[in-house]
Amino acid sequence: MEPSEITSSYSSKKFELELDEYKNVLDTITGSEKLKRNILLNFSELANYYISTSDLEFQEISSGKGNSQECYLLHYALAKPFKDLMLLHRDVFLQLQIASHKAEENVVKKDSIKAHFLESKSILHQALNAFQKNVEQEYRTIARFEKSRKAISRKTKHQQNPWPVYKEQFENILEQIQLIDTAGLTFQKVIEIFNSIKKFTKTSYENSLEEAENSRGTIETVLTSLEKMKENEEVPLLVAEITLAIKKIETSSGRKLEGFTDLVEDKVKSLATLNFPTATNEGLLLIKKIDFNRAVKKWLDYELLPYLIDLWENQNNLASYYKHSLINLKSSLKLITNNNSFSPLHAQIATLKEIQKTIGLNIGKQQQIIAQIEHKLENQLLATNIYNSEEFLEVSFQSSLNQYTADSSGLLIGWFQKIKTAFKFLNSSYEKTTSLPQDNAMEKAINCIKFRMVKEENAYYDTLFLNKNFIGDLFLVPRVEEENKLDVCFNDWQKGFNKSALLTGNNLSGKSTFMEDFAKKHFGKDNILLETDSTITIEGRKFKTTKNLKEALQEVNKNIYNTRPVLLIDDLEYWRSDEISFLDNVRALVNFVLSESNRIFIMVSISKAMQKHLDQRIPFSNAFTTRLDLNKTRTEEIFKAVLIRHGASHKKLVNEDRHVMYPKHIEHKVQELSSRFKNNIGEILQAWSYSTKMIDNNLVVFEGEDCSFEDFFSAEELIILKYVFLYKYVNEVLLKNFLGKGYNIHFDSGIKRLVNTKVLLRNPNGNLILNRVITSDIYEILRYRGTIN
Repeated sequence: MEPSEITSSYSSKKFELELDEYKNVLDTITGSEKLKRNILLNFSELANYYISTSDLEFQEISSGKGNSQECYLLHYALAKPFKDLMLLHRDVFLQLQIASHKAEENVVKKDSIKAHFLESKSILHQALNAFQKNVEQEYRTIARFEKSRKAISRKTKHQQNPWPVYKEQFENILEQIQLIDTAGLTFQKVIEIFNSIKKFTKTSYENSLEEAENSRGTIETVLTSLEKMKENEEVPLLVAEITLAIKKIETSSGRKLEGFTDLVEDKVKSLATLNFPTATNEGLLLIKKIDFNRAVKKWLDYELLPYLIDLWENQNNLASYYKHSLINLKSSLKLITNNNSFSPLHAQIATLKEIQKTIGLNIGKQQQIIAQIEHKLENQLLATNIYNSEEFLEVSFQSSLNQYTADSSGLLIGWFQKIKTAFKFLNSSYEKTTSLPQDNAMEKAINCIKFRMVKEENAYYDTLFLNKNFIGDLFLVPRVEEENKLDVCFNDWQKGFNKSALLTGNNLSGKSTFMEDFAKKHFGKDNILLETDSTITIEGRKFKTTKNLKEALQEVNKNIYNTRPVLLIDDLEYWRSDEISFLDNVRALVNFVLSESNRIFIMVSISKAMQKHLDQRIPFSNAFTTRLDLNKTRTEEIFKAVLIRHGASHKKLVNEDRHVMYPKHIEHKVQELSSRFKNNIGEILQAWSYSTKMIDNNLVVFEGEDCSFEDFFSAEELIILKYVFLYKYVNEVLLKNFLGKGYNIHFDSGIKRLVNTKVLLRNPNGNLILNRVITSDIYEILRYRGTIN
């Protein structure tokens, strides 16, 4: 193309020259940081040129003076491919930034960074080449029209000019690139703080270990001196050396908890809640909101400080033992100086060797603790964990920088693979398999479980329906009657009445969400979520819980002074252990409710089955002034919940015949599911997820379920299932204690079969729980077989 062809400072021809220049600059880039800067400055400049050129042409066309060929190229033919090119540059820019941050924390090797850069550059080259081919193809299209003496405008005369929409999208993408850059600079400061915490922690435990090593060195020196000593005149020198060692112990600062926590607190306080671009999915930039201050403090409290405290206590014990041993040795040596003749020091030498052995064992223990601390610092205290990529470079490219392709149907077919969420726990070891012959009940049950469990290709859509932590307040559908009833209870409590609420319902009925939402609305930060084996903070004071609910409630009572909070106990069934029975914990709760519910608003959730079980033994339900059954949700509320979640997916829903499903069709399916699952909202949302299938980026097919879960359980297996259904979890040790010798004879094979068929899944704590996709089936089987009322 000759420069003489350029008739304006803004034209498609000039844009091609700008594009060629950008490609030439890209060829010269030799590193990740330079590539990032090239995208931020040069590509953004190219994009702005395209916007300005297209804007001017749009103004000309609107006034009737425009060039139809320019309009066709800039507004119709090239706008979509250039938008895809912009999205790809944005994604590459984000991935380069992630790589840079990972490198700063030394979690990737230099070779990996280099390979990542080369692959990024290669992808951009492929994209630019494909875009240029697209431009050439469009010029040939224009030439064909001119040859046939037809105006190119005929091709678009029935279409509304899309430029205003594209312009807004282009500007948004440029803003996102700028946002990624700005967030990256902020994130570097976060990494610096993380590194400083690591450095200070390392200094702290190295000081502790150095003190122990110095003690060992001093003992070795004293021992050598004693073994060589031949006359009393040498004793005072040795006593002076021991006196100096004792003073060093008394002035040592390597094991002060207060100093460590104060300095770390000073570093952590500058961390704040920040929004970070962390990934892309189907063209969308995903933003994570992270409260770094809270997260780091929690991690330090739970993961690091217990080890450091153990280390410091170990060193304190050693220092105390070492000090007293030296004082005793000093006293015995002073007695020797009073003797007229030198006597052998066998007793003192034996004592020193024992001290030497003790110090060696202590140092070994300290080194073990330090190894655990170092492992946690290297693998857990990483700011870049917010990117949540187990295989950093490989997964990052697979998830958002898909291979660039071009064919006749468009430039970027197959862009943006669905995020491959690791549903490790839900999916267990199931993979895609061919269907098994349906010749017995157990095989049918296995195939049913396999069909219902989360499929990787459906992960994006299923997440909207299954993961309650993903959704925000906008996804919550009010349960009007229940909320009104609880509001009355709350208002009476505010007036000084003793009030408490018991929430009942089967699994997935929404008890937790309902309870937490109410507490958030009415109490704000004045809410106490009492959980087993956790650290609870009340009015700034902390205490740790076990599975002893009576002790936990005593701590709650003791620490409340200035507030009237809400106390939440979700899934009461978890409060049990070998040391204290579930029934004893429940009795303690009942007494607490009856005596303290005037100053603490108490909310407890429990399953319907366990409620009935307890009411047969103690006056449990009567202790609560308000009882809400959340087992059933009104169909219109469920329908609204489905519509909200499906709407958030931005997908088109069709039936098996590929006909679009409108709200009335969706409502009909919701009614069918509501009837089947007795209006349990969680079961219905789950059923919706496994009844649907994503077949491409924008299409979701409602296929329904063509399998049913069959009862194949033995009498022993039913007993195990009843226990798990009532008490939420079980493990082999609990069953052995519960069943005695009968476990190995009758139940061992049963529990193995339940695990192998995925009826029971093992959670991260090693306990066995019911597979959530069949909880309603298990409940109906237990009822039908008469195992549960």
